[in-house]
Amino acid sequence: MGPVELVGPGNVRLTPRGMRARGALAVMGSAVAMRVLRARLQDLLFSTREPDHANASLRQVLREIRIGLGDAREALVSGPGWVGLDARMVRLDMTARPGPDGQMPEFAADLDIPDPEFEDWLRDARMHAEQAVTPSAPEPSLLPVLLTAEPVSSDLEAGVIAAMVMGEAAGRVCDLVPMVAMPDRADPGQAAIVLSSVANRLGRDIHLLVKLSHRPSGRLFWSHKFVLDADNLSASMNDCMAQICVGVMRVLEAVRTLDAALGVSFADVFSFSQARLHRAEQALAGMNDGVSASLTMALRAWVLTTQVFERLVPDPQGSIQQAQELAVKAREADPYSATALGVGSVVEGYMKHGQVSFWLAQQAVQMDGRNPLARYAYSRALTDLGRHKEAHGEAQAGLAEALSVLNPATWQMRMGIALTRLGRFDEAEQRFDAVQQFAPENRPSLRFLAALRYHRHDEAGALAALQALRKVEPGFSLDLMASDTYPVATLRQGGLLGITRSGLI
Repeated sequence: MGPVELVGPGNVRLTPRGMRARGALAVMGSAVAMRVLRARLQDLLFSTREPDHANASLRQVLREIRIGLGDAREALVSGPGWVGLDARMVRLDMTARPGPDGQMPEFAADLDIPDPEFEDWLRDARMHAEQAVTPSAPEPSLLPVLLTAEPVSSDLEAGVIAAMVMGEAAGRVCDLVPMVAMPDRADPGQAAIVLSSVANRLGRDIHLLVKLSHRPSGRLFWSHKFVLDADNLSASMNDCMAQICVGVMRVLEAVRTLDAALGVSFADVFSFSQARLHRAEQALAGMNDGVSASLTMALRAWVLTTQVFERLVPDPQGSIQQAQELAVKAREADPYSATALGVGSVVEGYMKHGQVSFWLAQQAVQMDGRNPLARYAYSRALTDLGRHKEAHGEAQAGLAEALSVLNPATWQMRMGIALTRLGRFDEAEQRFDAVQQFAPENRPSLRFLAALRYHRHDEAGALAALQALRKVEPGFSLDLMASDTYPVATLRQGGLLGITRSGLI
């Protein structure tokens, strides 16, 4: 039900472009045993043409289908006087799925072949389809798949080290974004990203070439050579793992435009844009999250909390309660997940449950001290408890980690807040400037910039920040900023709300 589509293994589109070729597929696919008399098919598609011309045109249509099938061209079969599809290779799916407008589309909705015989056939086929097919709700999208290949190496020790790096990188990715990792000898049943490597020992060092490609297209999306220092192997392996993890995230972003099955955008989850956060929430909510239920719910809680922080939702109280419920469910699904614990800490911190927030963050760091969300949550919880030097140290250490490049605006914001609490206003302002470079739509950084610039008597700079804030936060005013309900606790604590009495806007 809907447009005629021919889909191959791995969700590869094999649909021919020609409308009559798609019409032929609709006729053959819905026929008894998927076979139709050649003369009947010719009459349906070319009834207004001369027989010889019509026969030649039908041959061209079948050739187009066969070319589109590629390696599966034997799926188009024929015999004495008939043509059809091999029922052992082709399955007909008549499920009625809602279209973009939420309405149930007609059978073969994209076909408009100007032939009276075909128009009669299509009218009858649609009446039969409406009676025979029960509409179903959209299926949840599948989680993206990361296939990990065994490293190729002539040196046993180098191969073992490469396997350790690749395994940890794959595990780290699955800690941060809903994804399924499996060996490349497995059949994922869908498109996938393939992580492969070649390891070799040269002297005391190990040279590791890592590649990320897309299956089934075979396109190479990322390749990098690493040299692991044998004298400092642990640090080299950690750095290599982090860069591979970042590489996988970059490829995920790149191939989402090529293959929608490859999941949620990590950049969307950690953005501050209303449209991108909404897109992330929709993608996460629609996932078949049985394998990664804890992570999916934790990321949804993060998105909701960001929307509340950014004043992007009409009911902040309802949204933060929903985030809290998701965070609790995420920890119940996986009590040992550093990501779930870290996100839970951030949610509890917003709700002014400082000690609970600290305990959750502390446990998250104990579970995985290199998890960026755990480190972020721990720095934030220390700030809430007034331990500002420690909060700054944690933020500084987290920003130094390679994985901080995945959400740089978040880390720069954390550093800026820690420095503001320490009274190091000039350094803090530089951090908030950096936030704007990475995320111009970030509202809190503009509030800080306006207040800090005004504090050092830069009224022109403060006005520019306020004007930018008004563009991204409709309804903003200095009176609103001065109110008890407005989220400027750090500015209030630092005595930096003189901007609200400036009359600049």
